[in-house]
Amino acid sequence: SNHSYKTSYEATKNLYQYTDCQNSGKTSSKISSFYSGKAIGPAWDGGWNREHTWPNSKGLGGQDENDIIMLRPTTTAENSSRGNEAFGKSGSYYDPNGESNGKYNLHGDVARICLYVYVRWGNTSYMWGTSGVMESKEVLLEWMEEDPVDTWELGRNDAVQSITGTRNVFVDYP
Repeated sequence: SNHSYKTSYEATKNLYQYTDCQNSGKTSSKISSFYSGKAIGPAWDGGWNREHTWPNSKGLGGQDENDIIMLRPTTTAENSSRGNEAFGKSGSYYDPNGESNGKYNLHGDVARICLYVYVRWGNTSYMWGTSGVMESKEVLLEWMEEDPVDTWELGRNDAVQSITGTRNVFVDYP
């Protein structure tokens, strides 16, 4: 009920300077690519795009595919590398820490985003397994424990709320 402004896919290109800026919580001349932390943008120049953390092919198809909590800026190469693979630990899954060569631990961030989409938008048919979004509930819980909420996530949650009126409850109450 607090979701007062639902972002459009097009509008997100100009909102990342507030939600994913290099200096968390402030407008910056650069935004941070989700998987690698590389400085990109903020101008839409074809060198970066928007990653559906919950892939379109895994049950999105309405207003959920435009939700800025789940859409994250990435370089085009990172977005292509992910494709629509499910997140997980074993070889047939995508590890979100791979693009930064272990510099960033995004396991908890990804797990909390997936839970948010699962609960907020009701995408319950595509959550688990190689054809889903996450390898298993056990991996999701492990990732949330190993990578607790940090100040970056809290700041992004505040920025998103200032734009849309809603928050990722799994960031507030992990």
